[in-house]
Amino acid sequence: MRTALLISNVTTDDPGGRAADLSTREELLRENGWEQVIGHVPEPYVKTFLPSILRCYRRGRRSDADIVVSVSNPFHLQLVGFVVSRLLRVPWVVEFRDPMVTNPDRDPDAPLTKVAEAVERLCVTRAERVLWTDGIQVGVSYYRERYPNVDSETFVELPFKGYERGTFNDVEPEEYDDFTVTYAGSFYDGWIEPYAFLEGLGEYVERDDPGLTAQFYGDWEEEYSTAARESGVESVVETHDFVPYEEIVPVLKGSDVALYIGGTDPENSESVPSKVWDYIGARTPILALVDPDFRVAKIIDRNGLGIVVDPRNSDEISSALHDLRSGTFMYDPDPELFERFARTTKIEAMAHAFDNAARKNLTSSDREDPSR
Repeated sequence: MRTALLISNVTTDDPGGRAADLSTREELLRENGWEQVIGHVPEPYVKTFLPSILRCYRRGRRSDADIVVSVSNPFHLQLVGFVVSRLLRVPWVVEFRDPMVTNPDRDPDAPLTKVAEAVERLCVTRAERVLWTDGIQVGVSYYRERYPNVDSETFVELPFKGYERGTFNDVEPEEYDDFTVTYAGSFYDGWIEPYAFLEGLGEYVERDDPGLTAQFYGDWEEEYSTAARESGVESVVETHDFVPYEEIVPVLKGSDVALYIGGTDPENSESVPSKVWDYIGARTPILALVDPDFRVAKIIDRNGLGIVVDPRNSDEISSALHDLRSGTFMYDPDPELFERFARTTKIEAMAHAFDNAARKNLTSSDREDPSR
């Protein structure tokens, strides 16, 4: 069994979906011949940067790590991974959970973006493998086009993240008296927010029997409560703080509709976020408020996973709620879809990339930067 030292700001003991993802990843990697150990880099990052390097190095020595894997964002985790890999004299694998430079949440002219560009170049020219998951906001050719002088074998696009079957198959759904729409996750100021849904919900409640509940788990703001009041839906909206991942799974399974809000910003057109895989794993119809030309919209629409509506059209949102509640929309995706979107597919590809990286020997010297 080989060992991968994972440089991460999250551990498997933390609350939330990312910790659950790491736990699942650990189990599936073990099935593919890799033991995952975590080198933790806690906040505040400025103060913990140097101590984290020492701590992760010691963790790698104790576990006799074969490779160092650093996962970002935040991008300073890659710097820790680079240094620790050199201290341990083992191959370095870079993994991007989000785009480092082209992240739609980052100002392209900000000084921090220039730093991110430098870190990305370091990653691409020094790591043995650069991994990213299909569905983050980078195209399949982004790295090869941006760094044409780097060996193409360095770049590995992993399959979609997918969902973990056991997490959903072994859980009983929550029971609700009302028809229940659930949103689980974060909002982003000026980018992904619930205003359009609340307006469409208001039109639906005004026209139809309001025996419906819309519940939100995550970072709800006071401005959203104001919008709910103005739309006349305050009485049917419930808000909750973030809950541990294992608590949101039965909620999603028991809901009648899972709400996805993807917006219309073209910088987000390629993204297929984690919550979509959770919605698919729960086998709950999805109401997607997203530009119909976005990739996530096409996945949902073409596979019969739900209804896609333009988030700028409150009438469409209202009509979609009617179709979902009345049964006009029939949720009946192909069962093979759930096999294809299972997380095992991604982890098998990841383990294969680890195998290839581990064959490299960095004990003599670093690779030359081919872009020089």
